[in-house]
Amino acid sequence: MKLIFGANGKLGTDFKELLDSIGEKYIASDKDEVDITKADFLRAYVQTMHQNYKIDTIINCAAYNDVDMAETEKELCYKLNAEAPANLANIAAEIGANYITYSTDFVFNGLTTNYLYNESTGYTEEDEAHPLSTYAQAKYEGELLVSQVMANPELTSKIYIVRTSWVFGKASMNFVDKIIELSKEKNELKVTDDQISSPTYSKDLAYYSWELLKSSCENGIYHFTNDGIASKYEEAKYILDKISWQGNLIAVKREDLGLPAERPKFSKLSCKKIKEKLGITIPDWKDAIDRYFKDNNK
Repeated sequence: MKLIFGANGKLGTDFKELLDSIGEKYIASDKDEVDITKADFLRAYVQTMHQNYKIDTIINCAAYNDVDMAETEKELCYKLNAEAPANLANIAAEIGANYITYSTDFVFNGLTTNYLYNESTGYTEEDEAHPLSTYAQAKYEGELLVSQVMANPELTSKIYIVRTSWVFGKASMNFVDKIIELSKEKNELKVTDDQISSPTYSKDLAYYSWELLKSSCENGIYHFTNDGIASKYEEAKYILDKISWQGNLIAVKREDLGLPAERPKFSKLSCKKIKEKLGITIPDWKDAIDRYFKDNNK
């Protein structure tokens, strides 16, 4: 039996649909059922589920994702993005369950000068993290704490941390939907052209995460995003071209938007490791957006 936390978000929703499609049984919980920031309650909940249903895999899709709000809600962000993933890793290890949790391209500061803009670029799993914001720092702390659990020589569980970027999916508001929504209200949109990474479809993230869980890959950090590279401006332009928007799209710099949290300018993740370990190719981000439109009748 699989146990999913954050089951009503973008990734959790796509995980449920994936597991339904292949006949895998799971228990889905979200913040209304289980507050994962309460460590003792969380442990008791998982242990009870394990006694009743034999939990073999824990999938943690829960997270604090409001990058700007995190600057004022530091404690909650830390509990959800650092403490809870670590507690779940420990609990998974105790019951012998496999475990997967998620981190972000924002753990990097984007100041690298080593990469040219081509398909093979991006930060690798071995590159040193330098988080710029409260959100990114909490995610990185979570990585370090989960990695400590991985380091236990007596560990029998498989434990994976998957870093991803710019996730969009149908279950909650995302950049694709936001751009479509704004395009109906305005004739002029301003989007940054100096934030560069790769959009990621939550449906693809769920599918390849499942492939990783089924594999015999060693424990550790893996990068997964859709293929290719884009600025937020390029992503917005692709979306607006698809809906034949006639307005004016203006490229601006991130500083011009006055957002509270600092963000890396270049945070493209290299997915070379997961491609080689699983023997896969990953769909391009434009293909991912095309499928998102088709899957959701946009």
